[in-house]
Amino acid sequence: MEPNLRYLACLRLSSDSDESTAIVRQRRGINHYIHAPHVAGTLVGEAEDTDVSGGLSPFKRPKLGRWLNHRADEFDVLIASKLDRFTRRALHFNELLKWCGDNGKFIVCVEEGFDLSTGPGKMMAQITAVFAEAEWDTIQARILNGVQTRLENKSWLVGAPPTGYKIVAVEGDRRKILACEDTYWDVIDDIKKRIKEEKQTTHRIAKELNERGVLTWSDHLRKLKGLEPKGVMWQATILNRMIRSNWFPGIYTYKGEALLGDDGEPYILPEKPHAEMNEWLDLVERIAPAEKDREEPATRAAKSLLAGIAKCGECGAALARVQTSGARRKDGTRAPGKPFYRCTNRFRGGTCKKGAYIACAELDKVAEDLVMSSVGQWEQYERSGAGPSRMKELEAAESRLAKLEAEYLEGKYDDEGQEESYWRMHKSLSGKVQNLKKLEKGRKSPELTATGRLYKDVWATKDHDDRRDFLREYGVTMWVWRDCLPDMSRGNRSGVVLDLGEIGRIAEEQKLVMPDRMDWLWRGWNVPQYWATPRLLKDPEAREDLAKTYGSTVLPKTLQDRLDKYEMNSRNARKPNRVLS
Repeated sequence: MEPNLRYLACLRLSSDSDESTAIVRQRRGINHYIHAPHVAGTLVGEAEDTDVSGGLSPFKRPKLGRWLNHRADEFDVLIASKLDRFTRRALHFNELLKWCGDNGKFIVCVEEGFDLSTGPGKMMAQITAVFAEAEWDTIQARILNGVQTRLENKSWLVGAPPTGYKIVAVEGDRRKILACEDTYWDVIDDIKKRIKEEKQTTHRIAKELNERGVLTWSDHLRKLKGLEPKGVMWQATILNRMIRSNWFPGIYTYKGEALLGDDGEPYILPEKPHAEMNEWLDLVERIAPAEKDREEPATRAAKSLLAGIAKCGECGAALARVQTSGARRKDGTRAPGKPFYRCTNRFRGGTCKKGAYIACAELDKVAEDLVMSSVGQWEQYERSGAGPSRMKELEAAESRLAKLEAEYLEGKYDDEGQEESYWRMHKSLSGKVQNLKKLEKGRKSPELTATGRLYKDVWATKDHDDRRDFLREYGVTMWVWRDCLPDMSRGNRSGVVLDLGEIGRIAEEQKLVMPDRMDWLWRGWNVPQYWATPRLLKDPEAREDLAKTYGSTVLPKTLQDRLDKYEMNSRNARKPNRVLS
């Protein structure tokens, strides 16, 4: 295949959740392949279909179908991490393969390594597709065996009802079905109308629903049960997930896979779904983010170092990255916009009236400076003798030695010249056993040796994505206030407290020398001293001085809640973190 081609990434996940990282793994494998020197391709877009069954035709998938049917001239190659990310049915794969042949396109499957520009590559891909379909058919058979009766009479067995439905017992029959929850159906109809007729974005719809006090589905269910709503706010992600869900058109799924009827079409369980199939596909297309002309498309999350990490210090809501439109020039054009982090609660019409708002570049730099001034100054060590386990190899050598000794006792080495051979093999095996025992002992109790290298040197080698992954991995949280020190007459009045999260795990896994034993570590910027070091409040003299300086020694609720959590963990007698002595 020629280099410098245009690639369309095809990402699919049968069942999406907040904990799932499958899409991230697929994306990383694809990007690694495209940017390899021998490929040097250009990623022109992504067709990311989550909560979409592998049994659905690629041409009917919400995102991929739009590219195949309407934007085929914008790419040269379809690329996926594995073949089953395209489809699990051999018929659909052959249909896609023929379409690619007719339109001069190529298909790449990263993990299988198929080159479908050659005859052998096509043959291997078709064979793999047959096996993928066999696996999918097995799943379908299990579904049919377990729920055939349920499907015939549209029964509901177990679980919370999908959005907009209620579970109703059938009179005179020992079964339950899904029925419309009339008091919430109007909410869903209103959302559909705003998207189709008024062409509103899900961000705007979410904000207006919050301003009107409309309950989300989870809080609505709590109210129906006589419980107090938790106050969950509407978000664009909630609306997007609800509309993209297989349940919106009523498609019945089992463990993430859609069940097809005898006609090959998805099985519809409710008597009245929220939308017919064509209407659903239209809604999904309308809420899809607008494509931008750029060589390498990147999401907002990819640009935001603190996505999922920065939170509003006033209310605890996450900070979202927004792009300002820029000032209007005299000639009518606008200057380039500037990205900011701002409180999602306030932005979406919530109760926070003093939400954080700060330039992305400034907050990102503050975060990195705080990391560098704390963990970045810690020295790294290395574990001498540490390595992979050799236990299986040791057990095998001990078994061979025991067998050799048993054969010697049985007289199998009594013939002339054989005893010398026995002792030679015995010496070799005994030496190997002793060496492996020594290595295994050293692996379990490795010696720690300082390297003289600081963690800031390691941080400097990380790229933007690696740094964000580090912060997320260890539960680092940044609390941001918009007007923290009102007596500051000039300069930025925003303030920050950085909670280094699982500091013990950071030290252990990154092989860092902790200067002192600690279970948690905070760092502050433009905040009262005791906000970042609340231990000062336990000293009566220090507390008195702080009260004179700042007029108060009360921690913000967000910090107090976090402090209470750490102190509770400390009372639970958690073992101290290991420190290099």
